[in-house]
Amino acid sequence: LAYVGSKPIANRDSASWYTPAKYIESARTVLDGIGFDPFSSVEANKVVKAESFYTIKEDCFKTEWPLVNSCWMNPPYGIGICGQSADRFIEQFEAGRFKRGIVLTNNATDTKWFNALADKAVAMCFTDHRISFWNADGKAQSGNTRGQAFFYFDSESNSAKAFAEEFGQHGFVVKLMRGAK
Repeated sequence: LAYVGSKPIANRDSASWYTPAKYIESARTVLDGIGFDPFSSVEANKVVKAESFYTIKEDCFKTEWPLVNSCWMNPPYGIGICGQSADRFIEQFEAGRFKRGIVLTNNATDTKWFNALADKAVAMCFTDHRISFWNADGKAQSGNTRGQAFFYFDSESNSAKAFAEEFGQHGFVVKLMRGAK
């Protein structure tokens, strides 16, 4: 079948799914801008507008992350990469490389990486719909078979109010409480 309206892109896999602008705007509002995006491209950053970003060439797993106020992360969804990405994000957050961050992933609550993020986040938003991601050619991706979750990290306070107010439009928000019995 022909790919109508655009030239086909060879790399149309889930590792190249970009976040639609309305979610980026919500993240930018909560984070007061986006200082760093570890998994990006020149094309994706036209929407994200991060002050600093890494492409696949910089390899965010090996390159030191910049010191910034905020970090946005929508990691590649390839096999095994979400766990490695979650670990790296948490490591950099705990090292003080950024004060606040938002991570977008599938809502795979049964995975170790999902639970690792939930353990460190202040709040989480489960979308009430499936996100229609896009690719570098501007076309919406098809084939998204899961709902998503946004994790909110904040080292300065445990307040999730701004996150809940903004992300409530995308689904339901829960404040995470550790050790509650």
